Order: sequence, then C-alpha cells, then structure tokens
Amino acid sequence: MDEIEEMLQLIERELANGKRPLFGAGVTVDSEAVYSAVERIRAAVPQAVREARIVLRDSEKRMEAESGRAREIIRKAEERADEILSEHQIVARAEKEAALIRRQAESYAEKVRADAYNELMNMLVKADESLSGSLDLVRQAIKKIGGQ
Repeated sequence: MDEIEEMLQLIERELANGKRPLFGAGVTVDSEAVYSAVERIRAAVPQAVREARIVLRDSEKRMEAESGRAREIIRKAEERADEILSEHQIVARAEKEAALIRRQAESYAEKVRADAYNELMNMLVKADESLSGSLDLVRQAIKKIGGQ
C-alpha cells in the first residue's frame, strides 16, 4: 500500500509542477511519468487484494482449527459421559455435566467464530477504505490531467 501512496504522490507532483499553457486551462505534464505511476498503482492494487485473500484464508483456517478443537472437546465430553453412564447411581449427574461441557464448548466455538469474523471484517473494511481512497485520488489525477 505504501507503493500506491508513493505513486499517487508522484502524480500529484507532476500535476503541481506542470507547466500552464498560454491558452486554456489545465497543465502540461510528463505523460510518461503519469502513465508509469498509474501502471505501478494497477500492479500494486492486486497485491492488496492478494493480501486480503491471505487474511481471509488464515481466518478461515483458524476458525476451522478452533471448530476442530471445540468438536474434540465435545467428543471427549461425550466419551466421559459414556464412561460415567456405566455406573447406574450417577447417570443423572453425568448427563448434566456432559450437557454443561457441550454448552461451554459450543459457546467457545461461537465466540471464536465471531471474533475471527469481526477481525476479518475490520481488515476488509480497512482495505476497502484504502483502495477507495486510492481510486478517488487516481480519478482526481485523471481529471486534472485531462483538464476537466
């Protein structure tokens, strides 16, 4: 993203340092420098998108790992409940304990999913804002270069 900002600053410098024509509005700029900056911005934007995809993939992996952990907790709780059920006098207590462990595991899994979702959404919103800002600057530069 720093590279995008550098390219936008280059475009701004070109516009600021451009020569005013004798007649009409706008400025004359080094079009090769501006086109080069625009191409570099285009090349950098997909990198930001790739980074966002990596963040998304990492979040999904983490959610899956935490869900696996929750499933393992549930499995162990069910195994323990089965062992306890073999003793007739404490069947009711075992069922109650297993249900509590299951609820705790499900609650933990839901919290992990919600935290990962919130973190991912925050990152994506920041990426969207950054890309939108960059796009606005590029559009403004295009308008200025075009004399509009």
